[in-house]
Amino acid sequence: MAKHQKTILESGLRVVSQQLPSSESVSILISVQTGSRNEQKELYGVAHFAEHMLFKGTGKRPSPLSVSSPIESTGGFLNASTGYESTNYWCKVPENHFQTGIEILQDMMQNSLLNKEEINSERGVIIEEIKTIEDYPDSKTALNLDKLMWPGSALGRDIAGSIQSVDNITQETIRAFINNSYLPINTVISIAGNVDHDTSIQSVDPLFLTRPFPGSQPKYDPIKIVQNSVRLDVEKRDIEQIHIHLGYPGVSITHPDRYALDLLNVILGDGMSSRLFQEIRERLGLVYDIESGVTHLHDIGDFRITLAVDKNKYIDAIKAILTEIENLKTRLADSEVVRAKQILKGRMRLRMDDSQAVAAWNAHQELFNNLIECESVIKKSIDKNDRLKLQTAAFQYLDVSKLNIAIVGDIRSKGPILNAIANL
Repeated sequence: MAKHQKTILESGLRVVSQQLPSSESVSILISVQTGSRNEQKELYGVAHFAEHMLFKGTGKRPSPLSVSSPIESTGGFLNASTGYESTNYWCKVPENHFQTGIEILQDMMQNSLLNKEEINSERGVIIEEIKTIEDYPDSKTALNLDKLMWPGSALGRDIAGSIQSVDNITQETIRAFINNSYLPINTVISIAGNVDHDTSIQSVDPLFLTRPFPGSQPKYDPIKIVQNSVRLDVEKRDIEQIHIHLGYPGVSITHPDRYALDLLNVILGDGMSSRLFQEIRERLGLVYDIESGVTHLHDIGDFRITLAVDKNKYIDAIKAILTEIENLKTRLADSEVVRAKQILKGRMRLRMDDSQAVAAWNAHQELFNNLIECESVIKKSIDKNDRLKLQTAAFQYLDVSKLNIAIVGDIRSKGPILNAIANL
């Protein structure tokens, strides 16, 4: 497989491409280093609102259908997402429709009409999206855990904003946010598929996202972790299952312990062969599904476990989960570590078969690290972690004093939960 190639245009825009000669598809991802962490207090949700509006039409393609149809007519896909620190626009098309895909992405990102009628219509759509979380207990539990872990910060609120903040967003505020944030220096265009680098460069408008004023580099309010005891949030609802999300503060994307936590995650709860799945589902039969996951951001991260359990068995589930976490610290076999490394490296290898995964990987690394580490370097970083290092990381990051638990379900008192934790 060809290595990625990178060109920095005169504007500061970074174009990264990786040719996949055997691929029938081309994936194009334009990633902007701005998200909900870059919003002003009164305008929470503006990053997400702006993302929605860029699909609503341009001067050349004046309706939502004229934006999406040319790509979908090829059998391809067009979509976007807003996160805490980046907003991503992407399409995946057959290789022979590459020019169509990249032209439409560039057009919608720099020539959006931002029509007031469309803004008012989409405001209602976004408010319904915000309300939807209330109808899905698992999603509400995730949001409650965010608020519990990161109080008073952008990480502790819904990326879509609130009903009140979305009501405050106008055409002028959306346009100002885009003009101030969507800048070449904050942006990476990542292309993966059967397209060479010269073709990729030639397809990019040299004036893409240039503005008549300089805008600003992304800034993040620092996150300070001050926690010395368990935090518990319980939202009572008359439903059959108890939805539980447990979280610990983690590490950033560049932190030296990043891969240690990734490996602990594989061992603990990532997949059907993980400890939590085997113990909580297969042996104890308490849940249908249970999993863990890690997130690494610019300066912080988290380690989470999610499950839903019968309302008469949630204490047993919490005890069993925390017991497995403690076992990581004292009962970790070298063979488990070797196997976790194989899984992590194997999944990285499998991602290389998918043009969309390759484009996303390259964009994310370039956007936040200003470099793209090759597969061999990442494998070496993974292999540096032995059993002792993983156990040290488990003691440091998965300590009960840093535990956060959010629960949504038919629970009347926090007492039994706190007692179960105290008596472990």
